[in-house]
Amino acid sequence: MNQFFTDASNIRDGRITVTGADVNHISNVLRLKRGETVSIVCNDNGLTYTCAIDEITPVEVVCLIRDVQSESRELPVSITLFQGLPKSDKLEFVIRKAVEMGAVRIVPVAMKRSIVRPDPAKAAKKLPRWNAIAESAASQSKRGMVPEVLAVHTFAEAVTEARKCDKILMPYELAEGMDETRRIMTDIRSSEPGSIAVFIGPEGGFDETEVNSLKEAGAHIITLGNRILRTETAPIAILAWLTYIFER
Repeated sequence: MNQFFTDASNIRDGRITVTGADVNHISNVLRLKRGETVSIVCNDNGLTYTCAIDEITPVEVVCLIRDVQSESRELPVSITLFQGLPKSDKLEFVIRKAVEMGAVRIVPVAMKRSIVRPDPAKAAKKLPRWNAIAESAASQSKRGMVPEVLAVHTFAEAVTEARKCDKILMPYELAEGMDETRRIMTDIRSSEPGSIAVFIGPEGGFDETEVNSLKEAGAHIITLGNRILRTETAPIAILAWLTYIFER
Protein backbone atom coordinates (compact mmCIF):
# COMPACT_ATOMS: atom_id res chain seq x y z
CA MET A 1 0.00 0.00 0.00
CA ASN A 2 1.38 3.41 -0.94
CA GLN A 3 1.90 5.83 1.94
CA PHE A 4 1.80 9.62 2.03
CA PHE A 5 2.04 12.34 4.69
CA THR A 6 -0.27 15.22 5.48
CA ASP A 7 -0.98 17.85 8.13
CA ALA A 8 -3.93 17.79 10.53
CA SER A 9 -5.43 20.82 8.76
CA ASN A 10 -6.10 18.60 5.71
CA ILE A 11 -8.19 16.11 7.73
CA ARG A 12 -11.86 17.00 8.08
CA ASP A 13 -15.28 15.35 8.12
CA GLY A 14 -13.94 11.86 7.50
CA ARG A 15 -11.86 12.96 4.53
CA ILE A 16 -8.22 13.77 3.88
CA THR A 17 -7.25 16.18 1.12
CA VAL A 18 -3.83 15.57 -0.40
CA THR A 19 -2.17 18.54 -2.11
CA GLY A 20 1.25 19.52 -3.44
CA ALA A 21 3.70 17.20 -5.19
CA ASP A 22 1.89 14.08 -3.98
CA VAL A 23 -1.02 14.86 -6.31
CA ASN A 24 1.17 14.39 -9.38
CA HIS A 25 2.77 11.32 -7.82
CA ILE A 26 -0.60 9.70 -7.16
CA SER A 27 -2.23 10.50 -10.47
CA ASN A 28 0.62 10.51 -13.00
CA VAL A 29 3.42 8.41 -11.50
CA LEU A 30 1.55 5.70 -9.59
CA ARG A 31 -1.55 6.13 -11.77
CA LEU A 32 -3.84 5.33 -8.86
CA LYS A 33 -7.57 5.42 -9.52
CA ARG A 34 -10.75 6.22 -7.61
CA GLY A 35 -11.50 3.50 -5.08
CA GLU A 36 -7.90 2.38 -4.60
CA THR A 37 -6.53 2.23 -1.06
CA VAL A 38 -3.72 4.39 0.29
CA SER A 39 -2.15 4.97 3.69
CA ILE A 40 -1.83 8.56 4.94
CA VAL A 41 0.14 9.56 8.05
CA CYS A 42 -0.64 12.77 9.91
CA ASN A 43 2.53 14.72 10.69
CA ASP A 44 0.94 16.33 13.73
CA ASN A 45 -0.38 13.34 15.67
CA GLY A 46 1.42 10.37 14.09
CA LEU A 47 -1.84 8.55 13.34
CA THR A 48 -1.98 6.38 10.22
CA TYR A 49 -5.18 6.52 8.18
CA THR A 50 -6.23 3.83 5.71
CA CYS A 51 -8.17 5.61 2.99
CA ALA A 52 -9.94 5.05 -0.29
CA ILE A 53 -9.33 7.57 -3.07
CA ASP A 54 -12.60 9.36 -3.76
CA GLU A 55 -11.68 12.15 -6.17
CA ILE A 56 -8.60 13.13 -8.20
CA THR A 57 -8.22 16.61 -9.69
CA PRO A 58 -5.17 18.43 -11.06
CA VAL A 59 -4.66 20.19 -7.70
CA GLU A 60 -5.85 17.73 -5.04
CA VAL A 61 -6.72 14.16 -4.21
CA VAL A 62 -9.62 13.63 -1.81
CA CYS A 63 -9.57 10.41 0.20
CA LEU A 64 -12.24 8.84 2.41
CA ILE A 65 -11.01 7.59 5.78
CA ARG A 66 -11.76 3.88 6.27
CA ASP A 67 -9.65 3.09 9.34
CA VAL A 68 -7.28 4.72 11.83
CA GLN A 69 -4.22 2.90 13.16
CA SER A 70 -2.61 4.44 16.23
CA GLU A 71 0.11 1.83 16.73
CA SER A 72 3.47 3.52 16.22
CA ARG A 73 6.20 2.15 13.97
CA GLU A 74 8.75 4.47 15.57
CA LEU A 75 11.55 3.37 17.85
CA PRO A 76 11.04 4.24 21.53
CA VAL A 77 14.31 6.21 21.43
CA SER A 78 14.94 9.27 19.29
CA ILE A 79 18.14 8.82 17.25
CA THR A 80 20.00 11.71 15.62
CA LEU A 81 22.68 10.75 13.09
CA PHE A 82 25.60 13.16 12.81
CA GLN A 83 27.16 12.12 9.50
CA GLY A 84 30.64 13.29 8.53
CA LEU A 85 30.29 14.72 5.02
CA PRO A 86 31.11 12.03 2.46
CA LYS A 87 32.08 12.59 -1.15
CA SER A 88 29.95 12.15 -4.26
CA ASP A 89 26.29 11.26 -3.70
CA LYS A 90 26.92 9.05 -0.67
CA LEU A 91 25.08 11.44 1.64
CA GLU A 92 21.84 10.84 -0.26
CA PHE A 93 22.34 7.09 0.22
CA VAL A 94 22.98 7.61 3.94
CA ILE A 95 19.83 9.73 4.30
CA ARG A 96 17.69 7.06 2.66
CA LYS A 97 19.07 4.23 4.77
CA ALA A 98 19.10 6.18 8.04
CA VAL A 99 15.43 7.02 7.57
CA GLU A 100 14.61 3.40 6.76
CA MET A 101 16.46 2.30 9.91
CA GLY A 102 14.61 4.69 12.23
CA ALA A 103 16.69 7.86 12.67
CA VAL A 104 14.58 10.95 13.39
CA ARG A 105 17.19 13.53 12.34
CA ILE A 106 20.19 13.48 10.02
CA VAL A 107 22.81 16.19 10.48
CA PRO A 108 25.57 16.47 7.84
CA VAL A 109 28.80 17.55 9.55
CA ALA A 110 31.87 19.14 7.97
CA MET A 111 34.78 17.43 9.74
CA LYS A 112 38.51 18.01 9.50
CA ARG A 113 39.10 14.96 7.32
CA SER A 114 36.04 15.41 5.12
CA ILE A 115 37.10 15.31 1.50
CA VAL A 116 34.14 17.46 0.53
CA ARG A 117 34.27 21.16 1.46
CA PRO A 118 30.82 22.42 0.48
CA ASP A 119 30.10 26.02 -0.31
CA PRO A 120 27.44 27.14 2.23
CA ALA A 121 25.22 28.57 -0.51
CA LYS A 122 25.39 25.40 -2.59
CA ALA A 123 24.80 23.22 0.45
CA ALA A 124 21.71 25.27 1.34
CA LYS A 125 20.30 24.66 -2.14
CA LYS A 126 20.68 20.89 -1.62
CA LEU A 127 18.71 20.91 1.64
CA PRO A 128 15.23 20.73 0.03
CA ARG A 129 16.37 17.74 -2.05
CA TRP A 130 17.80 16.00 1.03
CA ASN A 131 14.51 16.47 2.88
CA ALA A 132 12.54 15.27 -0.14
CA ILE A 133 14.67 12.10 -0.11
CA ALA A 134 13.91 11.69 3.60
CA GLU A 135 10.18 12.04 2.99
CA SER A 136 10.27 9.52 0.14
CA ALA A 137 12.20 7.03 2.31
CA ALA A 138 9.79 7.58 5.21
CA SER A 139 6.86 6.86 2.93
CA GLN A 140 8.49 3.73 1.48
CA SER A 141 9.38 2.33 4.91
CA LYS A 142 5.96 3.21 6.42
CA ARG A 143 7.40 5.54 9.04
CA GLY A 144 5.03 7.38 11.35
CA MET A 145 6.82 10.68 10.78
CA VAL A 146 9.14 12.37 8.32
CA PRO A 147 12.70 12.65 9.70
CA GLU A 148 14.38 16.02 9.23
CA VAL A 149 17.67 16.64 7.45
CA LEU A 150 19.37 19.70 8.89
CA ALA A 151 21.74 22.10 7.18
CA VAL A 152 25.45 21.27 7.20
CA HIS A 153 26.92 21.84 10.67
CA THR A 154 30.46 22.56 11.76
CA PHE A 155 31.86 19.95 14.12
CA ALA A 156 31.57 22.36 17.06
CA GLU A 157 27.92 23.03 16.23
CA ALA A 158 27.28 19.30 15.97
CA VAL A 159 28.77 18.61 19.40
CA THR A 160 26.63 21.37 20.90
CA GLU A 161 23.52 19.77 19.39
CA ALA A 162 24.58 16.28 20.51
CA ARG A 163 24.90 17.43 24.13
CA LYS A 164 21.11 17.84 24.14
CA CYS A 165 20.74 14.06 23.73
CA ASP A 166 20.76 11.65 26.66
CA LYS A 167 23.59 9.54 25.20
CA ILE A 168 26.28 10.02 22.53
CA LEU A 169 27.83 7.12 20.61
CA MET A 170 30.92 7.29 18.43
CA PRO A 171 31.99 4.18 16.48
CA TYR A 172 35.79 4.44 16.19
CA GLU A 173 38.40 2.08 14.77
CA LEU A 174 40.68 2.60 17.81
CA ALA A 175 37.99 1.77 20.35
CA GLU A 176 38.43 -1.08 22.83
CA GLY A 177 37.21 -4.56 21.87
CA MET A 178 33.71 -5.86 21.36
CA ASP A 179 33.34 -7.01 24.97
CA GLU A 180 33.63 -3.39 26.12
CA THR A 181 31.18 -2.27 23.44
CA ARG A 182 28.68 -4.93 24.53
CA ARG A 183 28.97 -3.68 28.10
CA ILE A 184 28.41 -0.08 27.00
CA MET A 185 25.38 -0.99 24.91
CA THR A 186 23.89 -3.05 27.75
CA ASP A 187 24.31 -0.14 30.16
CA ILE A 188 22.71 2.26 27.68
CA ARG A 189 19.75 -0.04 27.18
CA SER A 190 19.28 -0.35 30.94
CA SER A 191 19.26 3.43 31.36
CA GLU A 192 16.30 3.74 28.93
CA PRO A 193 17.47 6.94 27.22
CA GLY A 194 14.95 9.09 25.40
CA SER A 195 17.46 10.24 22.80
CA ILE A 196 20.78 9.11 21.36
CA ALA A 197 23.27 10.96 19.16
CA VAL A 198 25.42 8.89 16.80
CA PHE A 199 28.57 10.31 15.19
CA ILE A 200 29.96 8.76 12.01
CA GLY A 201 33.26 9.93 10.56
CA PRO A 202 33.87 10.76 6.88
CA GLU A 203 36.07 8.72 4.53
CA GLY A 204 39.19 10.01 6.27
CA GLY A 205 37.92 9.14 9.71
CA PHE A 206 37.88 11.27 12.85
CA ASP A 207 40.66 13.68 13.65
CA GLU A 208 42.16 13.17 17.11
CA THR A 209 40.92 16.58 18.24
CA GLU A 210 37.38 15.57 17.26
CA VAL A 211 37.66 12.35 19.23
CA ASN A 212 38.80 14.31 22.28
CA SER A 213 35.96 16.80 21.88
CA LEU A 214 33.41 14.01 21.84
CA LYS A 215 35.00 12.34 24.84
CA GLU A 216 34.74 15.64 26.73
CA ALA A 217 31.07 15.79 25.73
CA GLY A 218 30.55 12.38 27.35
CA ALA A 219 30.50 10.25 24.21
CA HIS A 220 30.80 6.47 24.49
CA ILE A 221 33.51 5.20 22.13
CA ILE A 222 32.48 1.87 20.61
CA THR A 223 33.62 -0.56 17.94
CA LEU A 224 31.54 -1.97 15.09
CA GLY A 225 33.80 -5.01 14.78
CA ASN A 226 37.23 -5.93 13.50
CA ARG A 227 36.50 -4.79 9.96
CA ILE A 228 36.77 -1.17 8.77
CA LEU A 229 33.39 -0.06 7.42
CA ARG A 230 32.80 2.57 4.79
CA THR A 231 31.31 5.84 5.96
CA GLU A 232 28.02 4.96 4.25
CA THR A 233 27.96 1.46 5.81
CA ALA A 234 28.72 2.38 9.42
CA PRO A 235 25.42 4.21 10.10
CA ILE A 236 23.44 1.22 8.85
CA ALA A 237 25.38 -1.07 11.20
CA ILE A 238 24.92 1.04 14.32
CA LEU A 239 21.26 1.80 13.57
CA ALA A 240 20.61 -1.92 13.12
CA TRP A 241 22.18 -2.53 16.54
CA LEU A 242 20.01 0.14 18.13
CA THR A 243 16.90 -1.29 16.47
CA TYR A 244 17.72 -4.73 17.89
CA ILE A 245 18.29 -3.29 21.36
CA PHE A 246 15.35 -0.90 21.60
CA GLU A 247 12.61 -2.13 19.26
CA ARG A 248 9.50 -3.31 21.13
